[in-house]
Amino acid sequence: MSQSALAISGVDKFYGPIDRGVHAVQNLTIEIDKGEIVALLGSSGCGKTSTLRMIAGFEEVSRGTISVAGRKVHALPPVKRNVAMAFEGYSLYPPLTVRENMAFALKAAKLRKSDVDAKVASIAKLLEIEDVLERYPSSISGGQQQRASLGRALIRQA
Repeated sequence: MSQSALAISGVDKFYGPIDRGVHAVQNLTIEIDKGEIVALLGSSGCGKTSTLRMIAGFEEVSRGTISVAGRKVHALPPVKRNVAMAFEGYSLYPPLTVRENMAFALKAAKLRKSDVDAKVASIAKLLEIEDVLERYPSSISGGQQQRASLGRALIRQA
């Protein structure tokens, strides 16, 4: 059996003291394989966003473990996890084009321009946003903004 791309094991999230505060996520265990697409569905306040924030490292895990590709990451800061979280329009910089937004992290990592261009083209094709790469976030639809934001998250792994 292959190792999971993401493994969450026995994770609890308390806001406030453990076992006395608000128990936002209760004993969550899930394994997600590479290439799988997973949606978290549930009512308001059931822990969807808290779970995503724990995976990304924006919230501490109260109990349990989170592993990415077999590496335990639940105690690492966000920058050391190699995980991205897309906040739809909030993750797009208004003064940058869609292309510049998608390339931002790669340029910061000092990748060669040819590699950056190839990755942007590949992800834009996958997300069907090639025709809006030279436009600004305010001039594209909400759905296109969502895909551009997703592209910013995906491009790091392309």
